[in-house]
Amino acid sequence: MTKTYPISLVLTGKAVLVVGGGEVAARKVKGLLDCETRITVVSPQLTSELRQLSGQGACLWLEKTYDTSDLESVDLVFACTDAEDLNARISQDATERQLLVNVADRPDLCTFFLPSVLRRNSLSIAVSTDGSSPLTARLIRESLEKHVDDEIGEYLELLRTWRPQVLATLPAEKRKRFWLEAHSGQIYEFVKLGQHEQAQDELTRLLEKLSKEE
Repeated sequence: MTKTYPISLVLTGKAVLVVGGGEVAARKVKGLLDCETRITVVSPQLTSELRQLSGQGACLWLEKTYDTSDLESVDLVFACTDAEDLNARISQDATERQLLVNVADRPDLCTFFLPSVLRRNSLSIAVSTDGSSPLTARLIRESLEKHVDDEIGEYLELLRTWRPQVLATLPAEKRKRFWLEAHSGQIYEFVKLGQHEQAQDELTRLLEKLSKEE
C-alpha cells in the first residue's frame, strides 16, 4: 500500500470544487467553511442545507452537471456524486491536471484523504487510516476527545501571543529552553484554573530570567 505524507493545508483564498449536491457534499462544504476558501458546488440539485449555505453566500452553486471546464482555476477537488463512473471521470480529469482530488468512498481514486480531526482552537489532532476505515478513524478521534481538555486551546493561544516577543528577545538556544520550561505544567495549570494573569506573570518571569543569563 502506498504511504501517505500527512500535512495541514493552508487553504485561505484557494478555489475548491465540490461536485455533488447530497449529504456527503454538504459535509465537505461545512468542513471547508472555517478555512476561508472559495467553494463552488456543481450539481443539478442540492440538499436543503446546501441551498441554505449557498443562499448565505458560503458557497457558489452552479446548477448544472459536471463538465471538465469546471476544473479551470481550481486548487482542490471533491467528487461526491452518486454515480461511480462520473466520480472516476472527475478523478481522472483532476489527476491529469495535477490537482489534488478526493473521491467519496473510493480511496483508490483519491490523491488525498480526509482525516478525522479533533480541534481545540489552534490544536488539531488528525487521525487517518488512508481511506481504509473512516469509521475507525472517527472512533479513535472520539476516544482522544475524552483526554484533551478544552483549555488546551486557550493555552496554545497564550503561547502564540508570546512567540514574537520570545523571537525578538532570546537567541535560538535560549528560545528552546523558554518553550521547554513554558511546557513544564505550571502555566497550563494557571490557564485551566482561569488564572490568566498568573500565567502571564510566570511567562514574563521566565523570559526575564533567560534574557539575563550569560
